[in-house]
Amino acid sequence: MISVFDKTGKCFKTGSGVVISEKGYILTNFHVACEGAYYGIRFEEEDRPYETDELIKYNQFHDLAIIRIERRCTPISVYRGEKELVRGQKVVAIGSPLGLFNSVSDGIISGFRMIDETSMIQFTAPISHGSSGGALLNLYGELVGIITAGFDDGQNINLAVDYKTVRSFASGFL
Repeated sequence: MISVFDKTGKCFKTGSGVVISEKGYILTNFHVACEGAYYGIRFEEEDRPYETDELIKYNQFHDLAIIRIERRCTPISVYRGEKELVRGQKVVAIGSPLGLFNSVSDGIISGFRMIDETSMIQFTAPISHGSSGGALLNLYGELVGIITAGFDDGQNINLAVDYKTVRSFASGFL
């Protein structure tokens, strides 16, 4: 879970992130990381958050960002695309919606979309505000997307930036 703080030390939003390197690099959405003066990163089974002001890289058009903490981490492997993803394929979403740390939901891939020149996976696993930046995983625990958005007007119509875009954006950090 990522808490985003302003210059006065007030937390003004939360989101999710995915560890992509044992050197402490965490992938999230740009819309989660933007406008933050610093970040509090909380890990499961640890009481204290790790604070950092290191926004290493971002791309606002693909809605991706990388922040770094001073900690050795166990990364999630990013899918390499050995087989193309398909509609109907089961996926699992992990994030911290509404501050509910590491919530898990399941669903299927329901489509593939190009939105503002970014390749997205449409999926049905339920998410809520705060899930942004979380992991969309295949059943082997590999990252196939970064949860980015949901449509409040529909039911379980959600989007994740696809693994190809993630691999390209984070290539020097994986």
